[in-house]
Amino acid sequence: MVLALLTSSLMGIASLTVTVYLGFAIDGRIGLGQHFLFALFATFVTILAQCMSMFYFIGTAKQAKDLLGSHPQAPEFIRRTREFKSRVFPPATMAILFTMAAWIIGGGVDTRVLPVWIHTILAVAALSGNAYAFVREVQYMTKNNILLDEVAVLIGDLPQTE
Repeated sequence: MVLALLTSSLMGIASLTVTVYLGFAIDGRIGLGQHFLFALFATFVTILAQCMSMFYFIGTAKQAKDLLGSHPQAPEFIRRTREFKSRVFPPATMAILFTMAAWIIGGGVDTRVLPVWIHTILAVAALSGNAYAFVREVQYMTKNNILLDEVAVLIGDLPQTE
């Protein structure tokens, strides 16, 4: 699951990169059409990947809480899952917001209601925000997997390794 989430985040970052490049290389309405289509795909994939990553942390925290029940070490595991969420959710949320804003403002730029520089700043913020969120997700999904292995050992589903 983690590999699929991280791969989709990388696909979103790659498609955002192509979209930004196409935005700078626009030459007439045909270039604008390509930019629009890549932006549509990039926005969809990026937002989906970030939302699914956030739900992954919500789901695994709930799973750990349910599996441990009233175990004496349950509060420590729950504290760690909350820490992971608190480290991942803000950058993921900002990545989603910047990506959505760049997409929406892009329509305003196309209709010449808004200046191009606003869209450019938001696009760069979306790209860098998604890259930062990806780094955080890699760090804390790894730690979360270790935590889930510890929970499995604690409840007896996995043999203890030394």
